[in-house]
Amino acid sequence: MARQRSGRTGPSFLSGLCGLLAVLLLPVALVGFWASVMLTRTDVFVDELRPVVSKPQVQEALTDGIVDGVLGAVQLQPAVEKTLEVPIRAEAATIVASPQVASAWATGIKAVHSQFIDVMKGRGNTELDAQGRVAVRLTIPVPALTSTLEQAGVRGAGSFAPVVTIPVAKASDLQKAQQAYRIADAWGPWAPVVVAALGLLAIFLARRWRTATTLVALGWIVTSLALALVVMVAREPLLRRVDPAVARTIADAAYGLAARNLYYEIAIAVGVGVVMLVLSAVSLAFGRRRAA
Repeated sequence: MARQRSGRTGPSFLSGLCGLLAVLLLPVALVGFWASVMLTRTDVFVDELRPVVSKPQVQEALTDGIVDGVLGAVQLQPAVEKTLEVPIRAEAATIVASPQVASAWATGIKAVHSQFIDVMKGRGNTELDAQGRVAVRLTIPVPALTSTLEQAGVRGAGSFAPVVTIPVAKASDLQKAQQAYRIADAWGPWAPVVVAALGLLAIFLARRWRTATTLVALGWIVTSLALALVVMVAREPLLRRVDPAVARTIADAAYGLAARNLYYEIAIAVGVGVVMLVLSAVSLAFGRRRAA
């Protein structure tokens, strides 16, 4: 009898260990899969951030950029510059609401996402601004200001198009996340498979497979919901650290995309857990009927 207990101790211990790892690694696997697969989808990122150009903070930043670009291209007396600034700003506010600027915004967002991925992957050819920041760059034609620019002495005023730069994040700050991203990129696509394999192994090695199935399922449901809670609660504290306000607006939209993708993964994990609970309960009910 002692030998029989000893013989079962090994599989039972391995079952518990595999089940514990399957539960604890699930949130890590979900985040890793998101970082390696979902984070790099540029087209989805652009579609999500395309409407952000209509936000007041972004339009104000674009307007300021046009005004600064126009006034920076001419050499005027301060009094003249101050007089011109009012009509230029009024026209710039109209320009930033145009479809052309919306198109330029989409192009700029696509480029900044590529910059972000380059920083995460540690590529040396990442294009940054003068202060080492990842930034959205927009080339905005201003044909409505041609006559004003010509009067101010700007050569080639008809083809003048200031480049507006909106900083998003410091590359040095993003580099702190490089190591985590590299790990996620390396094992992220396989992470859900590893967790599923650990869960199945825990059930296979268990003395009572229904009990193991129930415990693994409940563990997955609880840890998935805990991850969802962390994603919800962390949003405001993280965004408060982003400066200036226009960058915060962009970061908020990006966070919304990331959170939504993670919620999809969490919903799948919870769904799998619920199915496992149902299968365990149905199997138990049939087992009792046969015994009766």
